[in-house]
Amino acid sequence: MYLKLSTRLTYAVGILHCFGGGIASTSKLVKVPASTILLSQLKTADNHSAPTLNAALKTAVAVNAGDNQTFSYVEIDTGSAIFWVGAGQKYVPGPHTQIINQTFSESYGDGYANGTVYLDRVTIGEATVKSQLIGSASYISGFQVSEPNFDGFLGLGPNGSNAHEISGYDTTPTFVQSLVSEGAIDEPVFGIYLSPLYSDSPEGDGEITFGGVDSSRLVGDISWIPLSDELHWDFEGSYFGWGDEYIVNGTVYARTDSGAPFLGIPFDPYIWLLQNTPGISADPNYGTLTFPANMSDSLPPVYIGVGDLNVTVPPSNGAGRYTIPKSLYSTLNITDDGEIHTFISTSGPDEVDLGFLFLQIVYSAYDIHSASEVANNRVGFALAASQ
Repeated sequence: MYLKLSTRLTYAVGILHCFGGGIASTSKLVKVPASTILLSQLKTADNHSAPTLNAALKTAVAVNAGDNQTFSYVEIDTGSAIFWVGAGQKYVPGPHTQIINQTFSESYGDGYANGTVYLDRVTIGEATVKSQLIGSASYISGFQVSEPNFDGFLGLGPNGSNAHEISGYDTTPTFVQSLVSEGAIDEPVFGIYLSPLYSDSPEGDGEITFGGVDSSRLVGDISWIPLSDELHWDFEGSYFGWGDEYIVNGTVYARTDSGAPFLGIPFDPYIWLLQNTPGISADPNYGTLTFPANMSDSLPPVYIGVGDLNVTVPPSNGAGRYTIPKSLYSTLNITDDGEIHTFISTSGPDEVDLGFLFLQIVYSAYDIHSASEVANNRVGFALAASQ
């Protein structure tokens, strides 16, 4: 069985064709809609009067829990593995809530949250878990939040990656693992499709499929890659190229994170670009590259090899473009200074960070079988079907 959630989630149950690597050829599927949103004029939780210098890009789902409440913007985050709400609308215990007298505490790259944990009936689209651990935030700090555009996190990291984040437990089941244990889906696998953001809209539709992958959203087969770190979606890529000007031909350490908006390229080509491109600059806050206007016709594509798949990230025109459309500047709080602003930042030596930009181009799949089972944790990619 597999369940599908979209970023304005919809539901379907179907039969999944075999997509390789030991996953059953017939599975229960649940699809849920999700929304990809560029949020402008965000405020920090610590200072609600101070807009940030840049907007945030969030991929979110609507969650039903508590006292018949709908939390409309719960961020999908493959970089963490606990589930909490209450950043905007406060969680109120409801008829299905069980008080367990436990707490949660979680740190993120841009913030921190803690609060009370309950067992509750939780529904996302048509995917329902009858007894899910869910946090109710009582304190948050540092996040870019703009009520009602941020309600919490749906952590979809690998199993075991949330050790000691909820009191009274070593590790706790994610929403995907709970769906499996309650029989809603057969396989601890999920797929993510993110609709590209085009120049005429700061919002796109997407979909999460629980229990397998949605073959209608991808081209060809999933290329599966074993994780290099069982507690994160980290793996070894095979290639990086800034056009044909700078090439890393060999192992490139990679991480996919739906909560990251940028494409982080290896440190060496990033420095090489800054040293060898007249007029180039780096944003002082985020390190994203800005190119001079006279390079609009000469910017090369970025090439990234993941498993058996070679992915092209175009400079402009199409899904996953790394230059920011001028029509989105106001949403992103960017001043139109005539320069070419991009989503490209840096990560580390021989490392690429594959955030939202990359995930617009590919369909990504996540297999969280435990290491003791036949299929270990792994991540997979295929080119996304045409929009």
